[in-house]
Amino acid sequence: MKAWTSPKMDVDKQEQLKALLISEMVSRITIAEAVNIMHNIAISEVEKNIDKMSDEEKESALEELSKRVESTEENEAKTED
Repeated sequence: MKAWTSPKMDVDKQEQLKALLISEMVSRITIAEAVNIMHNIAISEVEKNIDKMSDEEKESALEELSKRVESTEENEAKTED
């Protein structure tokens, strides 16, 4: 006696199911969770990219980003006065 197997879902229905499941999952995500997810993605990307950079690229990026942060902090201090 052959065991019963369910028929395979066609591709269109499977894609519809995936879209609905994703929509359902996303609708339940809070802003805090979304920020946490983005933060973790950013950490992963930075780690991956830093490993690929030469020491010269790292020094240049550090200098450029440090200047941006310093400039932003100065601008914020001026607007508070």
